[in-house]
Amino acid sequence: MSALPVGWSELPLAEICKVSYGKALAKEARSSTGPFHYVGSGGSIARTDDPLVRSETIVVGRKGTAGSVQRYPNGCWPSDTTFYLEVPGELDGQLIEHQLRAAQLGQHDRSTALPGLGRPDLERTGIRVPPRSEQERIVTAIEEAFSKLDAGEVALRATRQRLKRLRESVLAAAVTGRLVPQDPTDEPAARLLADSGVSQRRAELNLTMPRSWATATVGDLISEPLSNGRSVQTADGGFPVLRLTCLRDGKIDLAERKLGAWDANEAAGFLVERGDFFVSRGNGSLRLVGRGGLVDVDPDPVAYPDTLIRIRIPASAMAPKLLSIWWNARVVRDQLEAQARTTAGIYKVNQGMIATVFLPVPGRVEQDRIVSELERQFSFIDACERTIAVGLARSAALRRSILKSAFEGRLVSQDPTNETAAALLDRIRAERDAAGKARKPGRTSKAASST
Repeated sequence: MSALPVGWSELPLAEICKVSYGKALAKEARSSTGPFHYVGSGGSIARTDDPLVRSETIVVGRKGTAGSVQRYPNGCWPSDTTFYLEVPGELDGQLIEHQLRAAQLGQHDRSTALPGLGRPDLERTGIRVPPRSEQERIVTAIEEAFSKLDAGEVALRATRQRLKRLRESVLAAAVTGRLVPQDPTDEPAARLLADSGVSQRRAELNLTMPRSWATATVGDLISEPLSNGRSVQTADGGFPVLRLTCLRDGKIDLAERKLGAWDANEAAGFLVERGDFFVSRGNGSLRLVGRGGLVDVDPDPVAYPDTLIRIRIPASAMAPKLLSIWWNARVVRDQLEAQARTTAGIYKVNQGMIATVFLPVPGRVEQDRIVSELERQFSFIDACERTIAVGLARSAALRRSILKSAFEGRLVSQDPTNETAAALLDRIRAERDAAGKARKPGRTSKAASST
């Protein structure tokens, strides 16, 4: 930040407010209707009739959502996963809240498992204190600017949701044969399957499809058996193998790889080729289990791990991009979610389940028309979503710029006749010292009476 404006002070948080640990609230003391919030690092957990703090309180996430900042003007009960600080009466709590948010406290997390924030890092956080009347004007200016940004972000997110629904609508139209016109001269799908040596099966897909379409299982369409990859430990200098994180948006990100403890000969039976389609065997989320991705470029030599199942369907039977589109549509998702089994919280699918998945099969020429139209419409939707992402990023940058200006003394005009922040802080310290001395005799007498 720039030099401190005239009349301002900057101190570590601990010299302005006492940082305390929150406490667990007994279950019997919790309710859904109490006037005070029981607050965890991620927000309100429950309500209570009896708060731990009755004055304005700022709660900072200590574990879990480390570094989160929440303000409760009338007090609350901070849980044992949080820190809390009581705001001195002569300081504006919103001013401290904005500075703590701007400090991005989560960057201090040093844990390896559950995210955590250390008390010393929080206490060392620098807080700039303007004169009292200027605090109010700064907060008002910040809130006015943020209110306009909030409205813009709400509109952008609403548009993003509409685009999501549009994408789903386009996909639904494709799966039911309504996306492109039907051409009576197209070869019907039944003949396509017969030429491929596949007998179409009757399937209850809950879809209304054109009469010229057919259905077939993955097991019917594959040109070679489904294949699990191989479990390989990481090692320096070994043959590259894909990570599970390679599955992104219906494609395989070939850059997501590691070096495995095997050589080229050992990896030879697990090499990735263009046109391969891979499915995730397991995930903690039912929504993500069995998600798939297509290899749509010629890859550098790389193998696939045991966390992925490879599907190879001849392009003559189904366009590879259409398989990828179908796989991420509800027509396949519903089948996988119905079959997925859970073990220790991990949902899993296996080769047998995947082999029984039914796919709609249009004629081969129509498949190409569907893929082409989907790519055209999805390209437009993608461009709109990128524009929204840019808008949200700019809004976030504007928020940071507003806060920076506010705490450099450039957001509102300054009045040199105001009482300085130093005098204000001296008064706060004096009041805190006086309160501490007033409590001390009580504690002494209590201890003496118990002996």
